[in-house]
Amino acid sequence: MAGPNLLNLNPITQNGTRQEKLKCIQLNLQHSRLATENLNKIIEEENTDILCLQEPYEIRNKVAGMPRRLKIFTAEEGKHRAAIVVNNNHLDTLLIKQLSDKDTVVIEIIYSELKIIIASLYFDITRHRQRPAED
Repeated sequence: MAGPNLLNLNPITQNGTRQEKLKCIQLNLQHSRLATENLNKIIEEENTDILCLQEPYEIRNKVAGMPRRLKIFTAEEGKHRAAIVVNNNHLDTLLIKQLSDKDTVVIEIIYSELKIIIASLYFDITRHRQRPAED
């Protein structure tokens, strides 16, 4: 797994001090309990803020194996192939239901007076994707 990506939000404040960065991880867990356990260790060690997951580990169609203190976002009923997990209580988060389904999760984050849209998407290799029409 690659290291976390840092989302640099407004790196220098008006008084010239550095602001905190958000740590983000994107990972396909392939429905693995062991991969989820390893991810939990990384979340703690790296103090990761946002996780964009594909094929999360689930039990009875609910993301499982993650600590209860984390905010877990999925959409629709049934098996989910995308999820976003937030490990930072300072982030104000909201699921955008109109843009989310079992393969796509989109959330809005408000952080330090900034609005950020984060998306986690699963692309099924067996499903044909239409190319947008050109003008």
